[in-house]
Amino acid sequence: MRDILRIVIAMLLWLALFSALYGLEGVGCASGWPEIRVNGGSLFHVAMTMAFFVALLTLAVLHVALHSRLFRSASPFVAQISRILGIAALVAGAWTLFPAVAVSSCL
Repeated sequence: MRDILRIVIAMLLWLALFSALYGLEGVGCASGWPEIRVNGGSLFHVAMTMAFFVALLTLAVLHVALHSRLFRSASPFVAQISRILGIAALVAGAWTLFPAVAVSSCL
């Protein structure tokens, strides 16, 4: 059962972070964060940028943790698959979450 969790955890975490970041975008747009100025930018842009980097850091930490001695699988197959999916989740996170930072989508 733990090996199944090791295989799916990276993509599940990416899914949760994706949902959280775009949920934050909706809350920020509805609350008027783009109009609140913070250090030359808007509160919306600062919050989305911070959420983006926290999401990527979280995925990177999970990837490293899955290969640490404490959490690594004894099965070479599971270890390899979790490594590949950890990298895939990190790339997917960078690719799918970047537009929330780069493009202002509050209309």
